[in-house]
Amino acid sequence: MDINITKKLDGSTLTLSLAGRLDKLTGPIFDQEFRTAIEGVRETVLDFSALDYLSSAGLRSLIAANNQMKKQGGTLTVKNPTADVMDVFEMTTFGRLIHIVKEGDAASNPTEDSGYYPLRPVQRWLVDTHFQKAKSTMMNVGGLIRLDPSTDMERLAGALNDIMSTYDIFRCRLVFDPETGDICQRFDGEVARVVVESLSDEAFEKRKLDLKEPYTLIDHPLYRIYLMKTPSGQYLYMDFYHAVMDGTAIALIFWRELDKRYTRGKENAIARTVPNYAEYVLEESKLAPETLAEGHAYWRRMLDGFDEKKHLPPVDVTGVGAWTKNEFETPLENALAKDFFRHKEYSENTFFMAAAMLAMAKSAGVRESVINWVHNGRMTSSERRLLGLMLNQIPIRWDFEDGLSVGDFLRGLEARIAEGMKYTKSLDIVYNEGLEDNCATFILQKGAIGRRGILRLGGADAVIVEMPDNELSAAENTLDIELNAHADGTYSLVLNYDASRYSVDAMHRFAQTVDEMIGALTDENRSVTALLES
Repeated sequence: MDINITKKLDGSTLTLSLAGRLDKLTGPIFDQEFRTAIEGVRETVLDFSALDYLSSAGLRSLIAANNQMKKQGGTLTVKNPTADVMDVFEMTTFGRLIHIVKEGDAASNPTEDSGYYPLRPVQRWLVDTHFQKAKSTMMNVGGLIRLDPSTDMERLAGALNDIMSTYDIFRCRLVFDPETGDICQRFDGEVARVVVESLSDEAFEKRKLDLKEPYTLIDHPLYRIYLMKTPSGQYLYMDFYHAVMDGTAIALIFWRELDKRYTRGKENAIARTVPNYAEYVLEESKLAPETLAEGHAYWRRMLDGFDEKKHLPPVDVTGVGAWTKNEFETPLENALAKDFFRHKEYSENTFFMAAAMLAMAKSAGVRESVINWVHNGRMTSSERRLLGLMLNQIPIRWDFEDGLSVGDFLRGLEARIAEGMKYTKSLDIVYNEGLEDNCATFILQKGAIGRRGILRLGGADAVIVEMPDNELSAAENTLDIELNAHADGTYSLVLNYDASRYSVDAMHRFAQTVDEMIGALTDENRSVTALLES
């Protein structure tokens, strides 16, 4: 029996309905039809409801088709396979390689068929917080980078366009689901090519002002990337809407990929499959409630009884009704030896978070601390290559009992962090139910992920000269504690705080307390409770 292929194009979505057999004889026919049909297509659906037979040769054709779609930045879905064909898929575990939707799946999960993807819990938290203040620039994450004069701008443009056509996050758009009305996301947006622009110094300054504008949230691109030549230098500007990209993704994954593609050139680039963020979102959304229940109970216990009057520094500002953002930055006086963390049973992150927790408890005059610490959210090798928003805010609680030594506290906190990491998939309850509302956050920023730094591109320095100004922040966090570890071995502390609650003097005192605790934590034999009472 021959194969019959029917084509239907709807916007950027192509549906190919196959009837008959896909085997050694008909595979080349399918291959040719597929290559011709997918030009300019973002999403291809193969309807197998009338396909009677699938051989190993047919499977190879499907793998080739899937790879072709990935190369052009698109997706492939096999829909409604017959029982015999589904048996082949199950026997070969083919579903690990290609997205397969069985008949009836679309009804139970319409997102798969419609192209409307749910927001991840952390995405929803950010978007919901921000949506009421859509003119805020709080979500602009990125920076202006001065490139070395030797940088080949056209080659760099090619590397940027290559990356943007490969990763689906650049096609992400926030939209309203037509069935539910919820804000969700699609991954079928157009990706504009980056070109090298020549700008006068005056035009460059105007462009920088334009780039400080907020994003249009619904059905618009959620990134801005420009390559600019000016009389004073060469620049790359890139920023992303925070609800689709985080600092680790930008400064590490994206930049490393850019350096590789720029250095090797497209003709020498190593072809490899990259993880698909849309698929990750779908898989996460399908987690069964029973698999999350233990984690939900864990986070409820962790945040039980959280009280901003008890677990935050005391308010020292009155008469200011509305939340007001302010920022305090100071270098840390207590320096650490270069090899301080070598052979320690706790990490650099744990050490500085411990100092922040102790400072919080001492400032509040209590013997317990509750804090959210920010983790990059990437746990597996595949996740570590994912471009997208993967951040988690992980609640940590500690009760400082009598007789606790610094060493025991640091080792115990390391163990508690590891314990909490097992339940990160259950953090949806923290965001959805607002369990962490007003809880202070802690983040350790290192190198180029922090506020100043030098990146390497093609063996030359690329210097971060400006970062987006988030003065119109919509987050309304009570207190964000940011510890910056700089490349020269120094540290600085940045406090973003609600100025309707705290004065600059209060934040200065809190920063001094953090610094004191850092010095005290270098002696593992000291008593923690003595530190709180001194």
